[in-house]
Amino acid sequence: MMSGHSVECMVQTGLRDSNRRVLLASFIVGAFALGTSENVVAGILPDIARGIHVSEGSAGLLVTAYAGTVMVAGPFMTMFLDGIRAKRLLIGSIAVYLAGSILAAVSTTFVEALVARVLTGLVHTTVLVIFMTTAMRLSPPEKQASAAATITLGLSVATVLGVPIGVFLGQHVGWQAAFALVAVLSAISLTAVVVTFPAEAEPPVRAAGGRLRSLRGLGRPQVVFGVVTTALTGMAALTVVTYVAPFLTDGAGLDPSLIVWVMLAYGVGCILGNTIGGRLANQRLIRAMAITVTATLVVLAALSLKPGNAVASVVLMVLVGLAYFSTFPALNTWIAKNSEDVSPNLALAVNSSAFNVGIALAGWAGSAYLNSGNPVERLPLLALPPAVVASLVAWLLFAAYGRTRATKPGTADPEALVGEPTRSA
Repeated sequence: MMSGHSVECMVQTGLRDSNRRVLLASFIVGAFALGTSENVVAGILPDIARGIHVSEGSAGLLVTAYAGTVMVAGPFMTMFLDGIRAKRLLIGSIAVYLAGSILAAVSTTFVEALVARVLTGLVHTTVLVIFMTTAMRLSPPEKQASAAATITLGLSVATVLGVPIGVFLGQHVGWQAAFALVAVLSAISLTAVVVTFPAEAEPPVRAAGGRLRSLRGLGRPQVVFGVVTTALTGMAALTVVTYVAPFLTDGAGLDPSLIVWVMLAYGVGCILGNTIGGRLANQRLIRAMAITVTATLVVLAALSLKPGNAVASVVLMVLVGLAYFSTFPALNTWIAKNSEDVSPNLALAVNSSAFNVGIALAGWAGSAYLNSGNPVERLPLLALPPAVVASLVAWLLFAAYGRTRATKPGTADPEALVGEPTRSA
């Protein structure tokens, strides 16, 4: 959370309006690059597997490596590195991401690709957190939410445009070209940050006992079970999405050249889902969380009932994106509201890690399933157990807190009207 003093200090740094616009645009480009890199592997998985001479199941572990690194590194960097000057930390982090993207673009072996994914995953959350907090600090108080939403726009557009473009390049130029695109975008963002980011007068100072108090806030039941719901829902949806290419081509008989269009439609579904989920969360937060998590379960169940049907599989994959992304606003807002008196930044970083726990588990479970010789068209059945548990936890939260009103810090009114929520970094 940014205080009014910190906002005023940042606005009064003397940063020219033109430089401010360039800097914010570079943040959007950087978020677009990170979102593309994070998700593009699913669409070019067969191409990567052929290129580095491993099975598709083993190539899926590249998704696990990225998500697992983000999961571990994100909260620790948020908690321990926020005393470093933002400009220095951001330049260093983007530079690491650029180096990892270049390595991915020239990789010819599984080990090289794996190292590249770990390297980029290491700084993923740090980059996005600084993008978001700096955008807020550069904006007046009444526009800080819009500034934060601008950064998440980069992630959403990456799903709609960046991933399909990466898939197109991967199929027609070579899978390394998708990561070359990410490297170019990262370089653009890095250059603009070096030139236009304002130099802080001094590093931020942490209040005494701040870390311990923040850690205690993470132990609240509302936060714990919200984070668990995020992880389980992510595991359920990404079990199918990670292996969408072989699921649709080998399992449903779809022409591989159509995958890029499916990913585009999936991305549109994700944006629509995020919009719908935000409106639902504005009205009844905890109820929206339970409904959207359950909707994800319903769509995955429907997908498991139509194995081998190309048309039904494509339509339901788009609905998976819509239902799953509709969970983000309610889950993130629930976490933030129930940690707002301690450290919502740390809580959201942990929630982001939980999201990546789900991705990592999905990649591992899918890899084990496919490498055991199981039919790819039955993959959605693997997604049902975590989806069922996530839905049960969400409804338990609704039963426990859906009819109560908060009376003390840390138990924010779960049914209060809130501003348009956005996906966390």
